[in-house]
Amino acid sequence: MDKILIENIAVNAIIGTLPHERLRRQMLVIDIEISLDLKAAAESDDLFKSVDYSEIERRTVEIAETSSFQLLEALAGALGKMLLSYDLVQQAKVSLFKAAGSAAGKGVRVIMEFDK
Repeated sequence: MDKILIENIAVNAIIGTLPHERLRRQMLVIDIEISLDLKAAAESDDLFKSVDYSEIERRTVEIAETSSFQLLEALAGALGKMLLSYDLVQQAKVSLFKAAGSAAGKGVRVIMEFDK
């Protein structure tokens, strides 16, 4: 299966379960991997035989910045649902990194995979 990767999408979102996390936005970094057949797009040079990854990036930012999920897992689930709404997308992987999510480490990363 062919893949499109959209990496290091930086967003500011309300995310977290602690009271102070509900008061101010936090930086998240999102990576997206989508699996689809790109052979027709490669042969035709036709965007309609692929997906518009600039649109996917825009929708990702919009979902993350307008949401107020408590869990990274819930945000990843919303993004996965959006990605699978594209007819050509067969599988998707969403990775969310929250630097403020760890007291002793560099941060917390949640990776979820989605299939049609």
